[in-house]
Amino acid sequence: MEFSQLRAFVAVSREGTITAAAEKLRITPSPLSRTIRELERGLGRDLFERKYHRFERTSFGDEFLPLAVEMLAQAEHAQRFADGRDQPRLRIGGTPWTSTVLTQRFTDAAGDHGADPEFVSESSSVLIDAMRHGELDLALVHLPIQAPGLRTVPLARYRYAVASAIDSGLPDDRPLVLADLSGRDLLTMPGNLQPAFIGGVYDALSGAGVGSVAEVDLRDLIGLEARMRRTGELMLIAVVKDMPPAARFLDGKKITTHPIAEGELISEVGLVSRSGDFLHRDAIDGVVSALDVDAGPRNL
Repeated sequence: MEFSQLRAFVAVSREGTITAAAEKLRITPSPLSRTIRELERGLGRDLFERKYHRFERTSFGDEFLPLAVEMLAQAEHAQRFADGRDQPRLRIGGTPWTSTVLTQRFTDAAGDHGADPEFVSESSSVLIDAMRHGELDLALVHLPIQAPGLRTVPLARYRYAVASAIDSGLPDDRPLVLADLSGRDLLTMPGNLQPAFIGGVYDALSGAGVGSVAEVDLRDLIGLEARMRRTGELMLIAVVKDMPPAARFLDGKKITTHPIAEGELISEVGLVSRSGDFLHRDAIDGVVSALDVDAGPRNL
């Protein structure tokens, strides 16, 4: 097994096609394809399923990815040491779809432990994929994460509310329980922001007998209020203290919000890092300690 083969595997895994990975590595597709086949032959296992114009990791390839990423990271570390160069700083990122206060606490703590000042702001799905391919070292994302080779630390829990037209018929004298939503049609934010996070919410709603759950296209937020008043659909909203749930795209005079009772829906935001990343372990542990994780997840 050679480092060039590992770099080829990680590039194809990241880009999804031989052509795109070859462009990234600045080589032609044919030798790259041959390198992948040679690596698979040496391992005695398939790393990818070849689909129409796409390479998708097999279950073995998914388990092998974190090993390949850390071997490459260790090799770079050794080369930097031999050359007398400084080791790379902690690379961080976070989802914009959470509390700005929590994000600021995270970036401050990371900065105190030598993080790169460049902060990658992307959806949780994008950040997790970058993390798995060795392009980030620590990120603030939605949990849970269903991927091998990652270490997660919960920081805070979301509280939820349901937005509805004024005359929706929902109880307004108490927090809602999920049974109140039985038979109703519900809208949510796109699941691709973090599939496992949204999937857990969907499972809970389905178990409560919600009639249907549809994702809102982010491009359609401007017309969301009119749609809700026309169709009677409800909107599930994460309530974050420094991000008013309805202020961005709903008219408070025509749309009202109903809090959901605590414990009815449980989802969290927290830190993710690569479990095999020993190069940054002290810095990551320092950030975790600074955020007082031992106190347990707090409500956002």
